[in-house]
Amino acid sequence: MNKFMTVVTNKWFRFAVSILGVAYSIVLAYFDYHVFFYEIEYVNQKEFAIVGSIFSAVMCLLFLYTRRSPLTCIYGMVNMLLFFPLLLLDWGNWPLLLPAAVVTLFGFFCCHMNETAKTIFGTIFLLMYILGGIAFFLVMNVFRVTTVDTLIEQGVSPSGAFRYYILDVENKSTGKLCVYVQPNTLDLDKGFIKMDSTIKKLVKQAPKPTEFDCEWSGTKMIINGEVYFDELDNLAEENGQLVYDIADGSWSYTYFSIEYPIFNTIEDAKEKLGKLSDKLAEEKAESEGAEETSSEDTSDESDSTESEAETEAADEAESENESAEESE
Repeated sequence: MNKFMTVVTNKWFRFAVSILGVAYSIVLAYFDYHVFFYEIEYVNQKEFAIVGSIFSAVMCLLFLYTRRSPLTCIYGMVNMLLFFPLLLLDWGNWPLLLPAAVVTLFGFFCCHMNETAKTIFGTIFLLMYILGGIAFFLVMNVFRVTTVDTLIEQGVSPSGAFRYYILDVENKSTGKLCVYVQPNTLDLDKGFIKMDSTIKKLVKQAPKPTEFDCEWSGTKMIINGEVYFDELDNLAEENGQLVYDIADGSWSYTYFSIEYPIFNTIEDAKEKLGKLSDKLAEEKAESEGAEETSSEDTSDESDSTESEAETEAADEAESENESAEESE
């Protein structure tokens, strides 16, 4: 028993055990990445909550045991940074956020850091969460269009490579119908949770009242009798296999695939300024070309005038010589 206590209380053993704390930071970073590109869906929310609670309890005990390790202090600060985007982007997902919040705060406050340093970093993190939360709220709820989206129809292509869905978008005006296309094989299945890809492409939209009749014909998606999407344009062959070729700007990749009127206004202004600058450049080029042409014409006229003057002078000199010879 004494040997066991000697080993357990040894600072180097604590330091070695504290290395395991990086597992929690990796889990936070993993979810940070996936909330940007995926929508988390629970297959069994109760099972996920149980597993998450057990994992969180183990990590709290680990942080408590290794609280004197410098690595635990580092993990405490890093986890405060990693939890911030998860809190903002996945707000309302309480089975994930509540255990993560408990472990993150416990790991930061239990570590044996200098009290002055802990106070300073705690103040910085508090301001980051408050100001960042306010800024995020303003961007998401003030500067963007608030809509209510209702799923009307969805379907999968015959090849299974793509899927489409129709949304009824209600906004402050008349509203609209939108048809989106998504890759169908990029979703992740992790047992008790599924991560649905949010990569999508808007292929058609129209203000209400309107109706869309969508169907697949081979690799082509037909809406109201017209082709709007072809799988072959978005697939490429790599090592003998078909992979998605969706690198152009028409596909939206992240959590922020929403409409911002202020950003649209900026883009419109930039486009108009670009067209104006192109027009001014063309007018400048035309004016320079006209000036060069006029200068060439002027030089030609001056050359012809000089040649005429020389000819007249030569004629006069010749006539004078003839008159002088006659007088002699």
